[in-house]
Amino acid sequence: MSQEVNLYDPSQLDRDEWRQLQLLQRDTFTSVIDRPQEDIDYLVQWEDPKRYYDAHIDPNTEVGKRFNPNQSYTRPKIAVATEAREPIAFAYTAHNVSGASPVDRLIKRLSVVKNYLWLREFAVRPDYQRQGVAKQLGLTVLKDAIKLQPVAAYVWPDEIDFLPSVLSNLGFSPTSERQVHLYGKDKLPVRQVRMQAPSVRGVISRLS
Repeated sequence: MSQEVNLYDPSQLDRDEWRQLQLLQRDTFTSVIDRPQEDIDYLVQWEDPKRYYDAHIDPNTEVGKRFNPNQSYTRPKIAVATEAREPIAFAYTAHNVSGASPVDRLIKRLSVVKNYLWLREFAVRPDYQRQGVAKQLGLTVLKDAIKLQPVAAYVWPDEIDFLPSVLSNLGFSPTSERQVHLYGKDKLPVRQVRMQAPSVRGVISRLS
């Protein structure tokens, strides 16, 4: 069967469609992270579909919570891969700036070099992994972005060990790291690494 990839504004998908994508992400993390199911469920907010939905319609709802304070997110987009009209993978991006005040963030948003394309999530159903689906999704979201934008992603090397090398091959380099409570305040924190590539155009070139 043929696969399709379509790009949407997150608000174009209804709550049931987002719940399907939440399940898809849950299955993806279960297949690649060696953790108890309760930890995976916390990571994808499985017991709180409303919060998951709200955070994807507008990522700013998580600023100061799951996301760092003094952030601003605009132009969220989601690319969804389907087969026989069933979702098999998705990629979520948004523009991201940081700054101590709304004015600082506005100035950065009007620039290019400080307005990052944030690769928030990639999720591929286990039976479709290693088949080039993530590459197809990546090209879809990148081609919609500003070509000179820098690109940022956050990875957990001790949880998903292959991602840093995948991103390195696409031109990303580590810029910082910190400890985050990925699975809840009562669990030990894990290492989160921020990685950045100089431009959307450069990543597209390496992916193509």
